[in-house]
Amino acid sequence: MASKPQDGMILLPTQGPWGHRGGGGGDDGDKGGGDKGGGNWSQRPSGGRNNDPDLDEMLRQAQDKFKNTFGGKRPTADLDPGKAILLLIFLVFLLWMGTGFYTVQPQENALILTFGKVTDTKTEAGLGYHLPSPIQDDIKVAVARNNQIDVGFTSAGGARSDNPRESMMLTGDANIVNIHFSVRWHIGDAKQYTFDIDGPDATVKKVAESAMREIIGRTEIQKAMTEGRQDIETKTKDQTQKVLDEYKSGVLINSVQLLSVDPPGPVVDAFNDVQRARTDKERAKNEAETYQNDIVPRAKGDAQKIIQDASAYKSAVMAKAQGDAERFTSVYNAYAQAKDVTQKRIYLETMQEILKNSRKIIVGDDKGVMPWLSLDGKSASRLPSQPLAQ
Repeated sequence: MASKPQDGMILLPTQGPWGHRGGGGGDDGDKGGGDKGGGNWSQRPSGGRNNDPDLDEMLRQAQDKFKNTFGGKRPTADLDPGKAILLLIFLVFLLWMGTGFYTVQPQENALILTFGKVTDTKTEAGLGYHLPSPIQDDIKVAVARNNQIDVGFTSAGGARSDNPRESMMLTGDANIVNIHFSVRWHIGDAKQYTFDIDGPDATVKKVAESAMREIIGRTEIQKAMTEGRQDIETKTKDQTQKVLDEYKSGVLINSVQLLSVDPPGPVVDAFNDVQRARTDKERAKNEAETYQNDIVPRAKGDAQKIIQDASAYKSAVMAKAQGDAERFTSVYNAYAQAKDVTQKRIYLETMQEILKNSRKIIVGDDKGVMPWLSLDGKSASRLPSQPLAQ
């Protein structure tokens, strides 16, 4: 008969794949044989040389826990070790297959990888499934999130701290300006964003800074500080997007916003003086142009009037001279045909021309000067008679 197990001892089966037969010389003095024909168990002290845990006992404990978990009864007989191993493998397989479930949020896209290669992209929100790792895996990318990168400054607690290495830029007219701007962007292609570029945030920042320097380098400082800001923002956005598309970055630029365009701090006063001088120059230029626009048209009008008057005078003098010449010619022709009559007519016409403005009437013989009646409304006057010289 087998002896009762003592405290601190583990019972091992004497038969079976993991049992021990025969003597082996236990520490209790048994020599040569042990209990060959009797019991199923032999006792071993816990401090003996062979103190490994019993695998059968472990399998039975796992079986009991499984049965208790799923409502089964504690078995009264031992479970076959092979079946226990298969059951354990099946449970592990179920747990492994369950790791293939994943959830996609509304603002996310999920990239499905098969042995490390992207084979599918899930854009709809909800529950999904893929084969467990390492066969398949998923990477979730927040494509709807709006990102912002600041260039030329850093923000801390609502205050901006200048970064001269980024903010100092050279304008098209060889001036230096201090520029602060922000770039807002989101992910357009999750696969390109995840695998085709390294450091997307740094890439977007460097490309935007490079594009801004190119645009500012073709813009005069006065335009950059005043009416040209919107044009600079648009051109920088387009240039940045073009370069990022060439990189296949999967990034879409929403907007570029210029926050400030100022001269460097040490030269602000001198710059303001230059700007005031330029303003005065522009004002004087505008006044001169206004005066020019007023005086030149009037001078041109006066000149045209003088030219027209001269042309009219020329035409009148020429017409009069031509008329006089024709009249003289006609008189000469008449004189050539009838000299006496023509001489008398010329004499009469000449005297008429001479005496038409005279207030005296001269008559021949001894009648002297006759009184005349004024036709211009004045009273008549009588002049003393004087005989005419013979």
